[in-house]
Amino acid sequence: MSHSIRLSDSSAPRLARARQRVTLAGLKILVAEDVEMVRDLITILLTREQVSVTSVDNGQAALDMAATQAFDVILMDMSMPIMGGFEATRRLRQSGGPNAHTPVIALTANVSKAEIAQCQRAGMDGHVPKPFSLEALSDAISGLLHGE
Repeated sequence: MSHSIRLSDSSAPRLARARQRVTLAGLKILVAEDVEMVRDLITILLTREQVSVTSVDNGQAALDMAATQAFDVILMDMSMPIMGGFEATRRLRQSGGPNAHTPVIALTANVSKAEIAQCQRAGMDGHVPKPFSLEALSDAISGLLHGE
């Protein structure tokens, strides 16, 4: 007797995405986020995916770190003390340093069209709204690195 499982229409696309998901293992990611709990969450989620994570709590620290090490992706919060994500990204792009062309993904709770446009003008390559899931973060990173 054979058994067949029929997937509902809503689960089929999710399963197809899971099969197509590109691994993040081996990536080096810089996380600039001032809220410790969010930094810790991102670090835990990405470390489970075998990503090497370096985290800082402000935009100036992100610039300093980006001047000394090459990263595959930078996750940048918009609202941080000392220097926010918009200014940090603008300076990173102008730096000519090892990460001047590294993909930068904005992390922000503000998902207005104006804010997303401001992220693009600052030189950011993508946007992940808060709160986020590992899937949303992974999809954004994979999409930028693999042209999806």
